[in-house]
Amino acid sequence: MDFFLISIVLLLTVPHISGLQCYSCDRDTDCTEMEICEEHQEQCSTTIMTVLSRPKISTYILKGCDVSGKPNNSISHLSGNQVVFLTEEYCDTELCNKRSPNVVDVLIARGRQRRTRECYSCTTADKTCSNSSLELMTCARLEEDCVDIISFTTELPAGEQRIKGCGQLSHCQASEPLGFHNQNSFHLIKCCNSSRCNSDMQDYKDAPLPLNGVTCFSCEGNSTHGCSPDAVSKIQCQGPMTQCLEASGIHGHSISTREKHLVPDHGNDSSQMEGCCRLSGDESSYHRY
Repeated sequence: MDFFLISIVLLLTVPHISGLQCYSCDRDTDCTEMEICEEHQEQCSTTIMTVLSRPKISTYILKGCDVSGKPNNSISHLSGNQVVFLTEEYCDTELCNKRSPNVVDVLIARGRQRRTRECYSCTTADKTCSNSSLELMTCARLEEDCVDIISFTTELPAGEQRIKGCGQLSHCQASEPLGFHNQNSFHLIKCCNSSRCNSDMQDYKDAPLPLNGVTCFSCEGNSTHGCSPDAVSKIQCQGPMTQCLEASGIHGHSISTREKHLVPDHGNDSSQMEGCCRLSGDESSYHRY
């Protein structure tokens, strides 16, 4: 399950002799193993998914090396009789990812705070994202907003994902939803800062956002497949997505993203995506994934 606006992850296979060291694990307990990061990996990561199902708390921990530029994010939502917490944290010093966020501490802190927001919560995984199925949840932290994350592809009709809940998502502001779409996929992240503000139930697949008059090139793949000159098409942009975006990278190296005019450029074999987007102001010049 991905909770980040326009996320592209590629792996690098070039070996590196020395570099940053991070703790590394992929299991339900914390870890003491260490790994030496590859040359392009400039920060350590900790991802924790905690599922609270009274009286049981289950935790899954993923730690390791990662490329730089990723911000901290967190989200929580209801799933049946469970509460799911997902937290991602990044740091850039030696073995800095030793600490693991503890959801119990968060819940205890929530008990002392009486002014956290109430947000609607649902997931398509348990088929609760309909007007009659929305539930209310109380956010764990004062700084959390109500969030609504929508993602689907035209190639996999059954793969539509929607999550509502509480979250602290980088660059997501009440006045500026984040989004990307092309002929293959649609992704939209909305945040709002008042209780019960994430009640929108629009079906963005069956009832798309209105066209905004901007036209962009659209493709996914590389210069020989997916984004070859004869595979690139034009797309009419929707809603707040008034920028043209080209994102490209090679085997896990940093990916440059830039606002693009209606001029195709396919001079290398890097993986790339093109389409319509809405990025926050400080993201529009360069980004890493």
